[in-house]
Amino acid sequence: MEKLSDVFTVQYLKRLDALFLHMKGKLSTGGYSGARKAKAQGNALEFSDYREYVLGDDLRRIDWNNYARFQKLYMKIFLEEKQATINLWIDQSLSMTEGKKALYSKALAGSVAYIALKNMDKVNFFSWSDGIQSKKLNIQTGQPFIEAVRFLEDLKQGGETSFTKAIGQCSALPLGRGVSIVFSDLLTEDHWKEAVKLLQHKKQEVILVWLLAKEEQSPQIRGAIRMVDKETKQSRDLEITAEVLKSYQKALQGYEAEIREFCKKRDVMFVKIVDSMPLLKAVYALL
Repeated sequence: MEKLSDVFTVQYLKRLDALFLHMKGKLSTGGYSGARKAKAQGNALEFSDYREYVLGDDLRRIDWNNYARFQKLYMKIFLEEKQATINLWIDQSLSMTEGKKALYSKALAGSVAYIALKNMDKVNFFSWSDGIQSKKLNIQTGQPFIEAVRFLEDLKQGGETSFTKAIGQCSALPLGRGVSIVFSDLLTEDHWKEAVKLLQHKKQEVILVWLLAKEEQSPQIRGAIRMVDKETKQSRDLEITAEVLKSYQKALQGYEAEIREFCKKRDVMFVKIVDSMPLLKAVYALL
């Protein structure tokens, strides 16, 4: 996987279609349901629109009069089935250039967007580092998916990591009452937990995707090295021994435990992804 065009092939999109059909029930009754469902008043449902039938849909919602006219299956959509807004926050700071994290996060975000659009949802993209860098808003079913892929391809890494600053800049942005999925390595001294709380205050159901490079998860380096922070440019000379690696693993596990505990307390879904994981497996784990 060297560029996004290597990912979003016809064959891969077909596999996403199959995954969507498999996950369709969960997307309707779990997952995004908090953003999607409004309380119906009694048993009355007000008709809103039609959409094409997808394998696995409730046959009771098929409009047979339309089938008689057009010889094609259409589903009735009711006002209680509100369109969800899926906000995808992609960390573009310099620390994401380690391993395949930058490309992997774009591919993962693009895959989620594809499935969300299949689910008749609206998608917003936000890239951020030390603030919001770029955005693409109001992507909806019927628009060419290639536009989303081009937006992701054009994203460039740069700057330090400050999710708090990025969320602070979005007060006037149309997040809607929906789902915010954050893709980041969380390698920062920024108070990112406050940003997550702010998203929840903005009526967002938050999913936190912690993305690590394979080398960050299980370092293979040994001996004397000079480590340079990609964002601050600060350097440190180290002798990498078995004991140092043991301490590193302990610190990494401690940080993971801290993130998990925070997410549990805040009712945030937490997903840990390593960039060596097969992409479809990561999409499935996220959904």
